[in-house]
Amino acid sequence: MKLSHPALRSALASAWVLGTLRGPARRRFAAHLAADADLRRVVARWESFLTPLAESVPPVEPPARVWRAIEARIAPRPLPASASLWTSLAFWRWTGAGLATACVVLVSVMLGLRPTAPAPAPPVVAKPAAPAFVAVLSTPEQVARVIVEDGGAGALRLRVMQPWPAATENDLELWVLPKEGAPRSLGVVAGDRDGVVRPANLAGLLDGGVAFALSKEPRGGSPTGAPTGPVVCSGPIARARA
Repeated sequence: MKLSHPALRSALASAWVLGTLRGPARRRFAAHLAADADLRRVVARWESFLTPLAESVPPVEPPARVWRAIEARIAPRPLPASASLWTSLAFWRWTGAGLATACVVLVSVMLGLRPTAPAPAPPVVAKPAAPAFVAVLSTPEQVARVIVEDGGAGALRLRVMQPWPAATENDLELWVLPKEGAPRSLGVVAGDRDGVVRPANLAGLLDGGVAFALSKEPRGGSPTGAPTGPVVCSGPIARARA
């Protein structure tokens, strides 16, 4: 894994912080972190950027059946002589998701990471209100590419973390995916820079929406009113506490 390209370093750092970088790729990235102070600073910037998003997600109380299933899975049980807890596939499947997030914190402590000083910024006149909702759109490979958030006044704000090269034959179209029914178009967006979209009746379009997605469409957007090209990234909507 060569980490000389800034875009690749940033993409892997975001996946590391989100916990979506797994397996050999994660182990190689951890080795690079130990020897690369600048890479640790990139990770620290992603942590300071993405971690506050969790504060906007309301807590969810798991059903009792979830706890019963966990207890049943972790209850001591005899293993064959040739096996052990560390070679149990079920054990690693269960613990993998939780450990992915914990690893970010543990490795930061082990490597002695410290928050980097923020870059100088102009005086802040007033602290903006937290967005009513936010979504991190990731590729099928779990690389975070775009953040979509409430822009207020009937608008959505898009922040492109990893831009796509400018294309002349295609456009990217933003969709909201409702819990039931077909995707609803929110308009064509730029893939190489931040932007704002103001579709008519945004509140109605977002009603019942559970996720956003970006698809590759012909110039000007989908000719059918439904996605026709591949989905390049998507992510669930996290709504702020009331």
